[in-house]
Amino acid sequence: MDIDAFDGSSIESGLSDFFGQINTQVEQEAVAEIKRKKTIRSDRILSDLLRGLLSRKKINEEDANTVMQITIQKFVEAVQAQAITIYFVKDEQIHFEFVYYSASLYLHDPKLRELYQNKAEQLKQLTLPLGKGIVGKVIETGEAYASLDAANDPNFYAGVDADTGFTTKSMITVPICANDVIIGAIQCLNKNPETGSTYFTEKDLRLLHEIADYSANLIAKVRNPAAEFSEKELAQYIARLNRCEFVDLKKDWEPDPPLWNLIGKENIEKFRIIPLKKLGTSSIKIAIDNPLHIQRRDSFQLATNLEIEIVCVATKNAIDKAIKNFFKKGPDGSLVDVVDDVADDYTQRSSEKIHVESGVDEDSAPIIKLANRIIEDAYSRGASDIHIEPFEYETLIRYRVDGVLAKAAKLPKQALNALVSRLKIMSELDISERRLPQDGRIKFKNFTKTGIDIDLRVATGPMIWGEKIVMRILDKSSTSMGLNAMGFSEPNITLYRESIKSPYGMILHVGPTGSGKTTTLYSALNEINSPDINIQTAEDPVEYNLHGVNQMQMHKDIGLTFAAALRCYLRQDPDVILVGEIRDFETASIAIEAALTGHLMFSTLHTNDAPGTVTRFIEMGIEPFLVSSSLLVVCAQRLMRRLCKCKREDEATPEEIEVLKSIRLSDERFKEGEPVKIFRTVGCERCKGTGYKGRTGSHELLTMSPPLIEKINQKVSSEELRGIAIEQGMLTLWQDAMEKVWEGITTIEEAGANVMQD
Repeated sequence: MDIDAFDGSSIESGLSDFFGQINTQVEQEAVAEIKRKKTIRSDRILSDLLRGLLSRKKINEEDANTVMQITIQKFVEAVQAQAITIYFVKDEQIHFEFVYYSASLYLHDPKLRELYQNKAEQLKQLTLPLGKGIVGKVIETGEAYASLDAANDPNFYAGVDADTGFTTKSMITVPICANDVIIGAIQCLNKNPETGSTYFTEKDLRLLHEIADYSANLIAKVRNPAAEFSEKELAQYIARLNRCEFVDLKKDWEPDPPLWNLIGKENIEKFRIIPLKKLGTSSIKIAIDNPLHIQRRDSFQLATNLEIEIVCVATKNAIDKAIKNFFKKGPDGSLVDVVDDVADDYTQRSSEKIHVESGVDEDSAPIIKLANRIIEDAYSRGASDIHIEPFEYETLIRYRVDGVLAKAAKLPKQALNALVSRLKIMSELDISERRLPQDGRIKFKNFTKTGIDIDLRVATGPMIWGEKIVMRILDKSSTSMGLNAMGFSEPNITLYRESIKSPYGMILHVGPTGSGKTTTLYSALNEINSPDINIQTAEDPVEYNLHGVNQMQMHKDIGLTFAAALRCYLRQDPDVILVGEIRDFETASIAIEAALTGHLMFSTLHTNDAPGTVTRFIEMGIEPFLVSSSLLVVCAQRLMRRLCKCKREDEATPEEIEVLKSIRLSDERFKEGEPVKIFRTVGCERCKGTGYKGRTGSHELLTMSPPLIEKINQKVSSEELRGIAIEQGMLTLWQDAMEKVWEGITTIEEAGANVMQD
């Protein structure tokens, strides 16, 4: 099989000539599409090979040649080499088995391409005597060899260059060893000058060793069909071929029951995919026997609404055994089971008086397990808050998922005190104090073996039927999602990114509690965080720990307020300052002073929209010219539920069309006689019948401009400021929400429930 079938360069070259007089972007898109199709084709070939290996069928030489061709092409691209050759020892001679020249040598030049094709064919006709040249030395000694200056290397055999006209400058060569016998070598030639480096690196050499190792196993299998990979060796080979991690499910791994229950028995058994770990609100790490079984992975993602972020490889038998063992004994420790155990326990002891201390005595194993399972179950379902609520005859457990509260379980009334006591102990609160509210924090990794690393902000409050506990789940992965995951529209994210890279000024996030202000601010800090920037924050409380950021916890009882923290920070050479919230004149005035004296200032404020923030500052007593001089951007935001993948397209009603038209009267999307299409909820197992899964943001960005500055200085109303901003291109919260309706991200009903119509 011709190796050039995989590089697509002839097609790219033809496209270059064809599109020579046409827009460059069109050409680039066409070339990118060819590369995409080439990758898909390569993946299909690899997938066929893996299926053959997994089914223990004989692997013929053509299959092996194909995978070697793909492998060396990918290696050349990875290390930016100009050429690579694989040598095999046959009949006491060294043969040139595979020869590949990088497309960088002949890009868009058909004549050069043909020249290098001919050189490759020439080399395949040549042989070298054993022991000749650098290749002979590597095969003879079994040791890798690096030559920094081939022309002056005494071991270099210059005859090959003389035969082909190719000039070798540097090279790395490693042996291929199968069953303790050296059967050949791989040699990589000349670093691409465009990389800015002349020499190969240690990393390049390690990668070449890795390719040689798994190539040897494949070659051994082809040459001796009777040779068998052990199942583990086969899985490790497949993992290496696909650059995935191999996971031994029999060692150092335990299933996460809440996660398995979330995905469901039907999905796990149907797709034979092991859920290893939930990485974020909608992403997961999995194990599969064939990572190139794309259809199975896509179907799993569609069925679970979880994006596969990390793929690992495990043996097929280990996967089957893990699934069988888990479901054979049932979802051990699931929330339903533990609640039933607790209910049974308290039913049996219904005549006994349950004391507060019963939550911490040696008989409290069901309560300890229950507290853990509630947290694990809520996290697996993507909940943001857990409510444990006392009523006259029962205790309710509810989760807030995607902004909506839903019942999760019901407990006997008698179990409340024990559960509250257990959660207080985990939060390091006073279990004897039940008359006053208390605030605490749980570091959950200290109480679980599931590997779930989250913190919970805990608030207790005395109700008429007992103490209520609300726990806010602080998922550390949410702060590393990046601004792209916040739901910004393309114009807004471009504008916001420009603002956060400014050397000084104030960036404010406004909106009600729970609108995602803190998560967006932390994502912004993560984006600009680097060793050459000093970032300092003053927070109440510090919800997430950010690596490389100096964070300070406020303590009002001893006088450590936001204003005091800001005064301290101005003497500590900061570049960027974040203040959790601006609540009063003192904090506002110091924050503005910081923004005007060369610092980039982030904070939040409780106002309904972006223009209202300006008037709020003035109402606090800040001079208008200070506000207009210091503000860079005000970002108002709300959260709306995303449509689940089960959504359906439908024709909009006349009333809905009027709502959509209200934001853009001259929009070309409204054409006479053509129906307007929007998406509606359906409901499925993934979204628990709600039709929604996950949330996205709606944003309104107000940036300073000369007309706005002039009007702010004149103390005009927020409505007048709003009108000027809209004239200058600001998308209002409602307009941004409607754009997401157009895109099929959410519904008109959801937008109307969370965003006020203009």
